[in-house]
Amino acid sequence: MNIVESIAVLQTVYQFANLSPWILDKKTWSFSQSRVLEVYTTIVVIGSSALMLYSLFTDDILVKASDNEIGQTVDSIQMVGIRMAHIASVLESLLRKNDQRKFYDEVKEIDRMFESSLGITINNHLFRRKTVNRGVAMFLIYMLSEFFILASKLITTKHNFFLFWMFYLLPMLICGIRYFQMFTSILIIKERLNELIAVLDEVNLTAESSDEMQDYLKNPTPMRTITTQNHCRNIFSPKRQQEPNIENSPLIKLVVIRNIYDRLHSQSVVVNHCFGVSMLINVGNDFISITSNCYWIFINFKDFSSTVIDFLQIACSAIWSVPHLLNVLVLAFICERTVHTSVDMALILHRINSNFNNDKYGSAVTQFSLQLLHQKLSLTAAGFFTIDSTLLYTIVGATTTYLIILIQFHLNEMKAI
Repeated sequence: MNIVESIAVLQTVYQFANLSPWILDKKTWSFSQSRVLEVYTTIVVIGSSALMLYSLFTDDILVKASDNEIGQTVDSIQMVGIRMAHIASVLESLLRKNDQRKFYDEVKEIDRMFESSLGITINNHLFRRKTVNRGVAMFLIYMLSEFFILASKLITTKHNFFLFWMFYLLPMLICGIRYFQMFTSILIIKERLNELIAVLDEVNLTAESSDEMQDYLKNPTPMRTITTQNHCRNIFSPKRQQEPNIENSPLIKLVVIRNIYDRLHSQSVVVNHCFGVSMLINVGNDFISITSNCYWIFINFKDFSSTVIDFLQIACSAIWSVPHLLNVLVLAFICERTVHTSVDMALILHRINSNFNNDKYGSAVTQFSLQLLHQKLSLTAAGFFTIDSTLLYTIVGATTTYLIILIQFHLNEMKAI
């Protein structure tokens, strides 16, 4: 099973969510262009943009969830934020469609390199099962939290919350699917980096090279500089697979690991291009939602009277933040662990048993060390900031700052009354 086949179920979900304008050819397991999906996505973008502009320039009381002036402003900002995140996610998936296809085509080539040169078959069956389980878990968390919010608000408020909830729910689900699309792409890279680490950990450069190996190294080959898919096909052809002494050589294995790492690094760049704007705007929207709900928790505590309704209101605001907080936490954790694999690889490389009397071994290790030093993995939000664990600290600090500002506005409004 190749990587495209393993995401076939997800691809159907992406198509309904306007996050993939491709259809799958199940005979070749490749992406094919679909004008229908492109038109469908374009219509959704135009319709969503028109709805957002309508809500900005009209006083639509049907989707307001608060009588408080500051509260209405907070709710309005939260609604605009989720709509902008939805539009950005759908539009970026359309504009970056070629990057999406390029990513999966390159991953298929990398998997062939694993199998033909390193004798490793990537277990895409297991990856599909884990991915589906993650998707189901994420969907359940979203739906359980949203239905709890709806039930709590219907009990505790007199406002027309149902329409506000409906207008908020659909964009939020699309943004959640976009997050899951990011998670899947990053985990595909991470899984292959982990396989490289396992292979590198087994490399032993202490043995003297054989005569065949010496002859092989004297003859320049494209193995050292794989830059195109044609080179890969020439290198890993059946003829070369018939040379077990050469293919099983630790030094050649190290060169192959270097080339695969180079390709995986290139795929991390493709992921940045494909999801950069979505990461930026979705993380910004999550920050807005977390800050807004912290504001409502403060308001509820301020007027707290130990009733069931007060408890429900506080629980509702806290649970509303759960999907948004979960998105940021999972994204930061996955990106952090993926980037850290290059550090793990460098540490393992320097622990390799090597014959220091052999200049070729030392040169290979030095070149790979320099490659890891200069080809560092980096996952960013359109280049504005790096996605890692420090993002959480930044969001906490910014949320605290803006929460204090909102509280000051609320207290000033109360004094004016």
